[in-house]
This record gives sequence, structure tokens and C-alpha cells, in this order.
Amino acid sequence: MQSNLTRPVFRAIINNEPLRFSQCQRTRLMRTITPMRIRPAMPSLSYTSRRNLFSFTMGQDPDRRPSTLPSEKGLQPMADLLRSLKDRSRAPPSYLLAKAFQTFFTTRLETPGVITHFHARTLIVTWKHLRALQNDLDEQDWQNVFSTENLEKILQVLSECECVPQARETVVRLARFAYQELNLDHGFGPNKISRPALSLYINILAMNGNPEDARHTVLKFWSSMSRSRPSPWLTVLKGFAMNNDLRQVRNIVEEWGIHGNSFDQKSHREIIEFLIEHDQPNAVQLVYACPITGGVQPSLDTKKAVIEYFVLKSHEHAATEIFNSIQNAPSGDVVGITLLWEAAMGSNASDLAQKLESWTLSTPALKDAITIDVVNTLVRYANAKQNPQLASEFMSLVGQWGLTPDHQTHMLLLESHIQAGDVEQTLRLLETNVNPASLAGGSLPLANKLITMLCRSEEKDDLFHQISSLLDPLFEDNVRLEPETVAALTHMLLYRNDLDAVSELLRPRLGTYEDDQKAPVRDAVTSFILDMSQSDTDTWNAYEFLRIAFPYTGVAIRTKIMTAFFERQRSDLAVLVFGHMRQSDDFGRRPKPDTYARCFQGLARTADATNLELVHNMLKLDIEVDLTTRILNGLMMAYAACEMPDKSMAIFRQILQSSEGPSSKTITIFFKACAKHHNGAQEAMKLMSKVKKLEIDVDRALYSAYMEALAAQCEFELASDAINKMQAEIGLPPTSNTIGLFYNAIPYQYWKDEVEKWAREKYPEHWQHLLTMNRTEHEEGPKFDGISNNVTV
Repeated sequence: MQSNLTRPVFRAIINNEPLRFSQCQRTRLMRTITPMRIRPAMPSLSYTSRRNLFSFTMGQDPDRRPSTLPSEKGLQPMADLLRSLKDRSRAPPSYLLAKAFQTFFTTRLETPGVITHFHARTLIVTWKHLRALQNDLDEQDWQNVFSTENLEKILQVLSECECVPQARETVVRLARFAYQELNLDHGFGPNKISRPALSLYINILAMNGNPEDARHTVLKFWSSMSRSRPSPWLTVLKGFAMNNDLRQVRNIVEEWGIHGNSFDQKSHREIIEFLIEHDQPNAVQLVYACPITGGVQPSLDTKKAVIEYFVLKSHEHAATEIFNSIQNAPSGDVVGITLLWEAAMGSNASDLAQKLESWTLSTPALKDAITIDVVNTLVRYANAKQNPQLASEFMSLVGQWGLTPDHQTHMLLLESHIQAGDVEQTLRLLETNVNPASLAGGSLPLANKLITMLCRSEEKDDLFHQISSLLDPLFEDNVRLEPETVAALTHMLLYRNDLDAVSELLRPRLGTYEDDQKAPVRDAVTSFILDMSQSDTDTWNAYEFLRIAFPYTGVAIRTKIMTAFFERQRSDLAVLVFGHMRQSDDFGRRPKPDTYARCFQGLARTADATNLELVHNMLKLDIEVDLTTRILNGLMMAYAACEMPDKSMAIFRQILQSSEGPSSKTITIFFKACAKHHNGAQEAMKLMSKVKKLEIDVDRALYSAYMEALAAQCEFELASDAINKMQAEIGLPPTSNTIGLFYNAIPYQYWKDEVEKWAREKYPEHWQHLLTMNRTEHEEGPKFDGISNNVTV
């Protein structure tokens, strides 16, 4: 089966590599299956004309549209170098690599963006390659990589960019190479690196998990760094705080004065603000308690910032002592934080209004201190508690206190509506008070929540244009969306059958996420594939996308997808999915025994003899999979369903000779094979005799299968006698399902009429119940719908 999705379109998704704009080629799905073995190819997806999610780019002239994203400029030659080293083929010329290396960092100066693991690996391999050829480079090529200007540019970009955790170690190595190169003696003596470059290098070390190395660097160059402002020790302290190394944080603060610094109120507040911004509650508490030079108290602004932080984090106990230090008669400086504290202690909007009124009786000037910021903080607290009702109550104070809402008020109210899942109020607020473009600024977390909520709404078509207007400024600024937001967008676009938009959404973003962050996006695609309400074509194209975009998808998920295609009666597609697992280079992603068992069970239900032979041959060649009874049960059942009872019974004999031996399901499946064997009645009776002698437990499914085998061979007397003796043989009486199985199994209208006469006389109640069911005509005669004795392996 062919797909309209192509490898060139998605190749970059795997490692966030640059996109190559080449002529589209159809992907080959499975080399081991010829076109004759599967159904005719489904038609490709056809898209109706409509607004694309990415309208700001799709509306451009294709000739003018940039062929490479800004974040990818220069990557292509370096990625080619990686492939050449892997394939041991010819590497790109040095001049091209040097220019590409320089272009990457020059482009990133304006917008540093995100450095992924692929970016970092590509850059460091290119650096090492060019470093080995340094003496052979032309002057211009050398300048593009090893000049002081370019080396400092490397440090600046690496210092300002956001590094995914997987890339941090490699980024530090690259920064260290640039730092060492800057320290070489180029005629001016060693260690003549500039102070700004040193500050950048120290920041890279500290913010990427190496604060101890940053500390040693500061000590080594302290003679030139002592006059730097802000102090490099502040950077080192931040690094230890980010690592949650509270012992080192305390040591640096205590040693602050040794290096000529003054741990004054300003430094104290700056560190506290940094730790609050990076959500480090333990470090906030520790640094706040550190003594300030001169024995002075923390500033009032610092105290209020810490109290507000701990209240919003629901850690009021950590701020109690700090609040008590400012708690006197409410004054204009502290009335806002006092109202927040009262709210944290359980006061609602009415209580706060009464308290403020009582305070203003003695201090009328407090009214002037009540600004919209006070209410904003209260609403922020309600949102932190995820209590939309409380937020609404606090919003009522705006009118009650004669205030005017500002932009922040509307943004907090928007967050409250999102928490409540109130789509109608959210859209109304967006239309009247919130400019979607403002979300691209300082409200990205809120924008992510908003888009996720709208995408998951049932009114997908009605909201699509609204979502597009929200996304346009975000995509224009190339902002980083949260994985859950991308998953929600993927979900929406898949259900709009717009895989082109899914590709454009994921290609520049998927590589910026770690493997566990990609899981929500992968799960959104998987859920669509497993949705039985979707067409075969759409789900297959989504599977093709999954296979290329998420090549490391595990066997468990792929097995579910395979089973879903069997349920769709598309065994050809299910076997293709199985074949892709079988072809994997990674042994961990190859079919497991459970995968084989489920595949054979699916082939049995679809009676696909051609693909049964194919998968059986794969099993014979798979030396990693042991032939368990469960696998052989599935294989035995599949051959029986495909009208090959002799092969089924041969497998039964193989099970008997195996060390594991047969299970009760093996016997049940054997009886199903007997139903189609030329000597099935005799084989069934012989095995049942052995079952009785060996005193094997017989359940309803096994006994019913035995009866069905006799009925299928037109042994009316034997089958009816087995039903009559059912209570005595297994301790369970026959049911209407038992009678229905008898009727469905026996062929020819004559015998079915005999079953009906017998059932009306012997089991009238069961027969009356069967008459309430529909009967469908088959080649062997009519059969009751909904009657089955399905066996799982």
C-alpha cells in the first residue's frame, strides 16, 4: 500500500535535521512483501481547499519562502559530515564546513533559540574535524572558525541559548574547546582571554551542570574578574542553586566577602529573585536566612517577594516568620501582601473587603495603596490554587474598590477560565480584552494551556480559525511550544486529516524535545491510528507518519496498531506493521513472542492464508524467538481457520513433543481444526477420550469446541448426545449459546432443520431465546448472529 507521505518530508523529524526540498518519492513499505500479496493501494489523501494552520507561511510565494529555518542555517553540510563519517564516505570540503560552522553561530546571535542534542553533536564533530585540518585551512576558512571574534561568538550563543538536558554535556565540551583555543598563545602570551568571554564561559559551565568548574575558572582568573559586575560569584552561586547543592550555596555566600564582594541587600535580593524565577524553594529559604553584610535585615521588597512566592507555592509555613517581621498595623507598603496572607489563611473576597474597610477607618490613606496589582496578586493566588470560583470572587473586588483592570488582570482572568474549561467565556475574553499577539510575549505558559484546551474541545471546526489566529504570532516568533500543546495540536490536525500541517508543525520542533517529552505527541498519533471510527486510508497514513517520525516506538505500541488493523479486517496492513517490526535493526524493537501470537490470532480471524505463510516463514528464520506453546497455539489456530487442518494438526503434534507441552487452549484449538479435517470426528473423539483418562479440566469453551467439531462433520447424533451429557461431563448445563453453536456449526439446511426440531423439543426455552436473534445466510446455510466460541491464544 502506498502513502502520500514521504521520507524527505519527515526525515528531519527524527533528529531535527535540516529539511531537504527534493522531488517527492513514494515510500516503500516492506521489501519482503510483493504487491501481489496485499490489497490494491488505497488512494492518497485528498485535501479540500481551506485555511491552513500555518497561514503566515503557506500564503507566501513558494519561490520566496525560505528553504531553511533560521535555526537550521549551516546545519546541512555539518549533518552531511556526520553521515560521511558513519558511512565512511567522502566528507564535504573543508571550506564548506568552515563557512557552515560560522553561519550557524552568526545566525543564532540574533535569536539563540534551542540547542538540541543533534545540534550539539553536529557542531562538536565539525569542530574536531576542522581542528584536525587546522594547518591545511585557507586563511579565510581558518578565520571563520578559529578567529577570536568567532570563538567569542560561539561562547555568546552557547551562553544565551536554551540547551535541552541531553545536549548540555556536549555544549560544555564545545565551549571548553573554544575557551582553550582562546587561551592559546597567539603572540600575545597565554591566558589572554577577554573578560567578557570569560564571563560567558563561566555562565555556560554554571548553567549547564558544571558550577564546580565555573568556580575553579573564577579563582584562576580572579585578578581580571574581580572588577566584573555583576560578580562572577553570583553566576557560580546560581549554578549550585540550580543543582540544588545547598551546601555549596551556603559556602559561597559565607565566603562572599573573602573575594572582595559585599553581600549587601542588592546582591541578596538579586539572588532571591533568580531562585524564585527558577522555582528553587529550598535554595530561596536557605539564601534568605544567610546573613547580609553589616548585619542588616533583608529589604522589605525582598521580604514581600519571598512571602508571595511561598504563599503561591502553598508553603505558608516557610514564610510565617518573615510575615510576622512585617506585621504591624497595616500600612501602604504592606497592605497588599497582608491581604494576600489573609487570603492564604482562608479569607474570601467578602472577608477581605470587610478587613480593608475596618483598616481604612483608622488609616484612610490605605485606600490610595490599593491598586489593581493587589487584586491581580489575589487572583494569581486563586489560580495557583486552581480555584476558578475563588478567582471570580476576587475579580469582583475590582469594581467594589473602584479599580480599572489592566492587561495582567485580563490575562489572569483568562487563565482562570482555562482552568475551568469554560470555552465560551475564554473566547469572549479573547475577543474583547486580550490580543492573541500578546501571548507570544511574556505569557507562553498561558498560551500553551489555552491552545491545548481549545484543541481538545469538541467544537474543533468552530474553533479552528481562533486557534490559527493564536498560533500565527507564536509561529512567526518561532517560540517553543510545550509537548502537551504540540500533542493537542497534532490531535486536532489529525482529525482534520491535515497531515501536511502535522508535518510542518513537528518538523522544526520534535527534535527539541527529549524522548520522554515526545511521548504525548506520539500517543496522540497512536490514539488516532487506534480510533476505529477513522478510515483505513487515514489511519494507515498516520501510521506511516508515526513510523518515520517516531522510529523508536516500542513493540507494545506497534503490536496494538497491528491488532487494530486486524480488527479492521485489513490483515494486509497488519502484516506490513508486523514486517516493519521484523525488519528493525534494533533487536529490542523486533517482534516478541506475544507479537507473533497476536499476529497469528489476527490471521486466524481474517483467514488470510497468503500472509499466514509469510509470517510463518519469518518465524522459522527468527532465531531470537522461542517456539512457545502460545505461539504454536496461534499458528495452529490460524492454519485451522485458513482451511489447512492437516498443517494445524502437524503443529499440534509438535506441541505434544515440546518441553512446555499443550495447554487447555491447545486442545480447544485442536477441536476447531477437527471441524475442518476429513477425519475430524474420529480425531476429536480420540482426543476427548484421552482428556477424560488424563482427568484434564474441561471448561465450557473446550467442550463446546468438541461439540462443534462433531457437528461440523454432520455427526448430529454424537453432537446432540454431547450436549445432553454436558452437565454430567463438565458440571455445566448447556445454554442458548451452546445450542446456537450447534446450529451454526452443522452444515446444510437439512441438518439445521434437524437441530431446530431437536432443540424445540429438548431445550425449548433456549431455542425461543435464539429466535430473538437475527439469522444471516452463509454458504453452509443460515447462522445466528452474535453466537461465537472465540478462543484467544
